[in-house]
Amino acid sequence: MQATHTGQVVHSAEVSKGIILLNIKLNEPSSVDFKAGQYVAVLLPDSDKASYYSIASSPNKKGEIELIVKEDKLGAGAVYLFSLKEGDQVTLNMPLGDAFLRDDSDKNIVFVAGASGASYIRSMIHFLDESNHLAFREIHYFLGCREEDELMEPSYMHALAEKYEGFHFHPALSHQDDWDGHTGLITDVVDKVLSNDLSKWEAYSAGSPAMVKAVADLLISTKSLKPTQFFSDLYTPEI
Repeated sequence: MQATHTGQVVHSAEVSKGIILLNIKLNEPSSVDFKAGQYVAVLLPDSDKASYYSIASSPNKKGEIELIVKEDKLGAGAVYLFSLKEGDQVTLNMPLGDAFLRDDSDKNIVFVAGASGASYIRSMIHFLDESNHLAFREIHYFLGCREEDELMEPSYMHALAEKYEGFHFHPALSHQDDWDGHTGLITDVVDKVLSNDLSKWEAYSAGSPAMVKAVADLLISTKSLKPTQFFSDLYTPEI
């Protein structure tokens, strides 16, 4: 159930180029029940407006949440969150969103994220890892960024790929020449890597609205994904 929470910043650190991770300890109420993939409204001080961010942490951590924030000097929410220091108080409305991980499902999964959209995927992958779901489900995670230093938690993702036979991490860069991995549009990489029969899979995507729509169109029209098995808070395919 959605509720207003107050919290205290306990840690803030840069995790990739121009992106910080905020760790917020909840005070009142002191815990929250949410599902991996949901998001939060950060209430801006001295304003009736809010900014919206995916909860980047696993729902197993009920007394705290983590937010991934991309620097944006023109965005009121990003400017506010970048200004926060340890001990500062924040007010949050949560949990929000219907594009959460279906944790009662055993379907294989496609994750597709662009840049800071990785925060939406991060919560789900951490939860799946903690719940041992990565041991028996096949998962392909596609992450598109401009440059290598924008990738979020690449070492952790590569470690999961080493640990679990069914976990596959596919980073792709669009603006870096000295890179041996995938390049170009993330939709082209998805098309190249995945088979054309995803009828028994489910997919989750976050990034720019145009990218998410392109991913949905590709998976549904070309890869046989069922429209009801595509999840994103930015775009809902017609059924």
